[in-house]
Amino acid sequence: MTKELTEKLRKNRTIDWQKKESTRAGMRCLVKRFLKKYKYPSESIEDATTIVIAQCEIWADEEM
Repeated sequence: MTKELTEKLRKNRTIDWQKKESTRAGMRCLVKRFLKKYKYPSESIEDATTIVIAQCEIWADEEM
């Protein structure tokens, strides 16, 4: 599940995804749809999405 989500996020990111709110919103929607697909508990989806996006920001900073 983690590998699949990571691949999806890498394929959908853009150079300035951290700066554009519309792009960030798209990535959040991607994460939420992915979690729902795997029947992640609905009460925890918001928290999990926040954590995943924060991790993506760390990965992006490390790649630069």
